[in-house]
Amino acid sequence: MKRRTLYIIVVGTLILSTACIQQDAELLTGDENKTEIEQPASEGIQLQQEGIGPLEITPPPPGDDHSLAPSTDGDGGNINSRGERTTGAVSDGEPGMIESKSPSGLTLEGAISAAVNWLTYQDQIYQFSIEYPESYTILPEKDLSPGSESGLLQDLRFLDRQLADGATADLEIPNFTIEVYDLGNHNLGTFLEENFDRGEREIIELGELSGIRVSFNQLIAPNEFYYFSDNGYVYKLTPMGLYSQEMLDTFQIH
Repeated sequence: MKRRTLYIIVVGTLILSTACIQQDAELLTGDENKTEIEQPASEGIQLQQEGIGPLEITPPPPGDDHSLAPSTDGDGGNINSRGERTTGAVSDGEPGMIESKSPSGLTLEGAISAAVNWLTYQDQIYQFSIEYPESYTILPEKDLSPGSESGLLQDLRFLDRQLADGATADLEIPNFTIEVYDLGNHNLGTFLEENFDRGEREIIELGELSGIRVSFNQLIAPNEFYYFSDNGYVYKLTPMGLYSQEMLDTFQIH
């Protein structure tokens, strides 16, 4: 009796162990099957974002070139020959130059000039006139002794008012200068030969005036000078400021 009971216990234990081993194998097989990710039938990949909904990522069409290209939405500006920074679309003129425009369609220089209040300087002694912006002031004339600086008769200097009010006003380079010399028995060409460095010379027309522009490209500004002669005088103009071209255009000899 005892042997039969022991036999039943041993056989039951073996049957129970075999069942447990089979169940564990089924569980492992099921986990491996669950790790496989089914690919969607469509070409896109659909991801589920918590609280947002499905996020669909569609691959680009074949043949598209996704290489980076320079942006054409705008530009960061450029520096022109006067040292001024400009922004805007490239103009149809000189390659690489930038044309800056105000909202009204005017160039920035035109918009600035239109907003400036212009004053007129009239010299009755040396018979010339010029317009200058209200933001400039005329510096006191230097003491000129007779025969000084190749017959210099007058030294008219325009300087920005804020600079003129500063402690270093005497050290500032004027924004625009007009010097008047005694022409004597010379013509303009011989006067320049005898009294000034030659530089690069060019005959110019400024309104109704005809003169000579002398440039020194190898020098730091001021390196460009305009000379005119009339009434027995030589007029030397040295432009340096923002409004130089506008002032040159208004210069007249009476």
